[in-house]
Amino acid sequence: RGGRKAKTGLAPAAADLPAATTEKASGGEGRYTTWAFGELPELMEVEVAGRMVIGFPALQDDGDAVSVRVFDTPEAAHEVYRRGLRRLFVLELREQVKFIEKSLPGLRDMAMQFMHLGTEAELRTQLVAATIERCCMMEPWPADAASFAARRDEARPRISLVAQEIGRLAGSVLAEYSALNKRLVALKAHPDAGADMRAQLDALVTRHFVERTPFERLTHFPRYLKAMGLRIDKLRSDPARDARAMADWQSLATPWERERIARARAGVTDPFLDEFRWLLEELRVNLFAQELRTPVPVSVKRLQKVWASRQTG
Repeated sequence: RGGRKAKTGLAPAAADLPAATTEKASGGEGRYTTWAFGELPELMEVEVAGRMVIGFPALQDDGDAVSVRVFDTPEAAHEVYRRGLRRLFVLELREQVKFIEKSLPGLRDMAMQFMHLGTEAELRTQLVAATIERCCMMEPWPADAASFAARRDEARPRISLVAQEIGRLAGSVLAEYSALNKRLVALKAHPDAGADMRAQLDALVTRHFVERTPFERLTHFPRYLKAMGLRIDKLRSDPARDARAMADWQSLATPWERERIARARAGVTDPFLDEFRWLLEELRVNLFAQELRTPVPVSVKRLQKVWASRQTG
């Protein structure tokens, strides 16, 4: 979606799709609770402030409905479209969503452990979003009613099992998170190591970690957090070894963080930096809890070569 550039002036902001180009909405004029707006083309011409402009269409999440909007860049349309399409799946799979919201095993315990991050309602919303993402949001995304209906019907019998799988994984992460929070508070004798682990934990388990972490990546979180626990165990008996390992890790993490910030300020996304971030997480396991193993071989020397080859390339 959104691969071509428009040749005429683009809408300066999101614009309502004119009523003349839409069917009657089921949730009010221009608002939809089903796919009743025809095919979404890659580019769409609309009237804005009395002139015709070309933009990139997307479904916008309006909570209890979606609307069709046009944006001036394919990147903006893509982000909005993801949320809007996910909302439309939620609306059409409402019976299955009710199960996640009301009957997911262990939800109350998870909510207690999530308390420092957000509310039970926020956690429920994220579990629903993560389930829909895994069941329905494989690319290419549906662009017409028939492909949307096919994706919805394929997902319907899987949603309950996927929700339980995600719930178990989130529960495991939150249990480790809760235990580590208590242990880090008590780690006053080693402030540098404690601050390093605090930063690591806060970067992994954020307020929106369930929804915003790809499932394949989230499956590694319990191991990362267990590695932190093992690091705390070893720290008390050999703080000098921990300090050396932390210095080794920071020799790679510091230049990565510097470049990540620079790219973010410039509004540039870099897949290499995203991937290297997770290699750094695996390096922590290798340095502080080698007995847990890593899915790919990692070491300080290996990552130095990866970083250097990219910098020179």
